[in-house]
Amino acid sequence: MIEAIGEKHKQFADQLEQRDTEIFVIIPSLLILKSIENDDKDICSFFYPDIKDKTSEKGRILEQLKRNYEAGRKKLGGHEFYNLVEKCLIQVPLNDNENKKSNELDLERSLIKEIRCLAMCLSRFKPADWNKFLDVVIK
Repeated sequence: MIEAIGEKHKQFADQLEQRDTEIFVIIPSLLILKSIENDDKDICSFFYPDIKDKTSEKGRILEQLKRNYEAGRKKLGGHEFYNLVEKCLIQVPLNDNENKKSNELDLERSLIKEIRCLAMCLSRFKPADWNKFLDVVIK
């Protein structure tokens, strides 16, 4: 996933190569996005078990994010919506059309802010294990 995103977005590839501090927020955010799509290979639940517990606060947040995400997919289309959210998370400059769609869907409030919040929880629950994981992923 990391390599594919680096191929799509030169800015992200440069951040990885330079080990820019932003990647330490971006990578867990991308994993949360994959978790929303049920495509994270259970990495999120391994590093932060509460995220899959629907009775926990963070589990409820993830479930709400899934509902918000699905609503956005229905409005914009699955692949286009995923790419827009991905660009917002890795902070790639959006073109005018993408900016308009992002604002119309209120992505920052409905998804991006909460994804980043969960990403911080993900990276802080088992910090030593998480750092080892990132070392492998970034190399």
